[in-house]
Amino acid sequence: MLSRVPASILIGALMIAPAIAQDRAKIEAGAEVYEMHCATCHGERLRNTGAAFDLLELKPSERARFEQSVKDGKGQMPPWAGVLSAEEIDQIWAYIRSRADG
Repeated sequence: MLSRVPASILIGALMIAPAIAQDRAKIEAGAEVYEMHCATCHGERLRNTGAAFDLLELKPSERARFEQSVKDGKGQMPPWAGVLSAEEIDQIWAYIRSRADG
């Protein structure tokens, strides 16, 4: 015998599914942008070789720091403003956060 799922749970699940798909698409796009522009220094698939800052050390609260460093450059990293769009930077952030522990 099948139990009935409350309508509120079903509606909630249907609303979450598109958000999850959008997040997954953003993460996948971020992985592509990262591999094209960032992997040379920061490591393939975020595997740091020790040559540059380990992006997995960024905390969720450090998004502004990340964006500022990407746009303006920092240390040996050149500025990426005008090369990467705000959307691409957002996608890279989503990719980093998807792989980070905390």
